Amino acid sequence: MTDSRHGLPTRRAVAAGALGLMAAQAAQAAARGERLVYVGTQADKDGQGVFAARLDTATGKLAPIGVVAPLQRPTWLVAHPALPVLYALSETGYGPREQGKIHALKADPATGALTVISTVASGGGGPAHMSLDGEAGGLLVAHYGTGHVAALPVRADGGLEPPALVQANQGSGPSPQQQGPHAHAVMVDPTGRHALVADLGADRVFVHPYDAATRTLGPASEASVALPPGTGPRHMALHPTGRHLYLLSEIKPEIRAYRLRDGRPELLQTLRAGGEPPINGAEVAVSHDGRFVYASIRVEHVVVVYEVDEARGELREIQRIATGGKTPWSFALDPTGRWLLAANQGSGAVTVLGRNNASGRLAATGETMAVDRPTCVAFPAWG
Repeated sequence: MTDSRHGLPTRRAVAAGALGLMAAQAAQAAARGERLVYVGTQADKDGQGVFAARLDTATGKLAPIGVVAPLQRPTWLVAHPALPVLYALSETGYGPREQGKIHALKADPATGALTVISTVASGGGGPAHMSLDGEAGGLLVAHYGTGHVAALPVRADGGLEPPALVQANQGSGPSPQQQGPHAHAVMVDPTGRHALVADLGADRVFVHPYDAATRTLGPASEASVALPPGTGPRHMALHPTGRHLYLLSEIKPEIRAYRLRDGRPELLQTLRAGGEPPINGAEVAVSHDGRFVYASIRVEHVVVVYEVDEARGELREIQRIATGGKTPWSFALDPTGRWLLAANQGSGAVTVLGRNNASGRLAATGETMAVDRPTCVAFPAWG
């Protein structure tokens, strides 16, 4: 199939061809029992950047590959679901009228090597988080530094165009960290028509209309929800059914369960996730089967495990376990569900916790891999 205007392959045709190649490469890796994993870092030193490794899914052991993209402060990574492309933000642009950068990187699934396809301005200062829309035609970026939310078009080859539209939200809170808006996470809801933004500075979950065809965002709507002053919402995770949203806050370490109705979050439950501030929440994720939710608490250096009530979507804490490192900035479950990899920024290590798929509980393995100031973990589907 070609684009009739230019005689070029369509996005769907390119993706289909790439999927066939990746399926063969992934099958070879699976036969070896290995998964490619990328680690984002806060490293500023020369020779540092995006780190790669291979996880043995049978034993949980990590084999480091090393730095595969020497970028400045690549603190958040996202893998394209159909193309061998990894997106990395550079958490920079905190000066006046400065912007951060977003890099699109072509991956070699056989070696983990990355090469730059394109680099564009992020649309605001201090980008902290990004995610792809359901069609993978747009990349959304949340900016902690300036509070902006940007939508960037994704090309057929996986490269990026400059932001199609940028929205600025307003708000503040009582904490010294809340002098203005600080967008800390962004994702498109299951309908594909709304972008949800957790804003730490404004104590809000902003809801923006989103047009996937044009990659444009409308101003925040009345569906936006306010949290108690001084909460500091940080990261969010969707349940696989699309009916529930889980929100972890940073300043007050709390986790909230919401029911989603056409992009509008309706609060179901609030649970304390840690002790008193400055103990702060960091990352939240839902297991692939939707039965468990995991949250990392940085100052306590733990991951908290919650069981999900299948009917109501509410949570019940069942475990609290040390990560084996300090300051777990983020973490990820591997595609088999057998392992949780924690990026311990404070101790410079990625640690591996074993996971029981039936009970959801975690166990220490003692497996650790040195990485300079790790902040996030990404498992590409094509790895």
